Amino acid sequence: MDVAKDPQALKELDDLGLKVIPVTTITLAPGTKSFGDKVIIGFDRASLSEALNLGEVSITDSDAEWMLGKFMKVLSAARRATLQIPDDSIDWVSPERDRTLRQFTFHLFDRPYMMISAYEQGEYKAEDRQRYITDALKTQDVRSIVEFGESVINRIEKFFENIQLEVLKTPVKTYMGTMPLNQLMDLGLGHSVHHLKQLYFYMSKLDIVPDNPLTEEDFDGISVPSELF
Repeated sequence: MDVAKDPQALKELDDLGLKVIPVTTITLAPGTKSFGDKVIIGFDRASLSEALNLGEVSITDSDAEWMLGKFMKVLSAARRATLQIPDDSIDWVSPERDRTLRQFTFHLFDRPYMMISAYEQGEYKAEDRQRYITDALKTQDVRSIVEFGESVINRIEKFFENIQLEVLKTPVKTYMGTMPLNQLMDLGLGHSVHHLKQLYFYMSKLDIVPDNPLTEEDFDGISVPSELF
């Protein structure tokens, strides 16, 4: 169901207490190990396979290629959009939150950076999410933010280059609980998409037309909050 066009679908999502799509709900029959409704967020092949008794699903080369391709597309689009922001608008404050475009654009690139750092350090702490608030202030202009974004793109590309698939299964301790790296990376990807959509909205407020913006088709398969804000 399309929550953007179907009010009933949106209500069902709200009843679940969720604001992210895609979501799969599976009603498990009486007598099964977990009778009731099972909710699976995102295209989590392993969880879907288990719930539907499809057998074990392993991470494949195509999964890694898909994730890398999506990261490259989304972050490259974010780079293009950020580059269009005039330096005299970089400290424009978003209307729904006390945050400047300087902090926001830095944050958009920073979250994927932190996902890889979490793998290297073995942990992703709640305070890591707030790094952008102070670190973004060190950037002098739009070009410096774009350069940071380019460094993140290069880092992700190198990380996935000849990656061993077992790496994506590595458990990472996070403030949300322990999860495999591929799930954490998937959350980071969805986070970047959500903020890219918001960036397009902010640009419209500044009368800036995004250069070759991405569409919903480009976001296919990525778990993204259903509401813009």
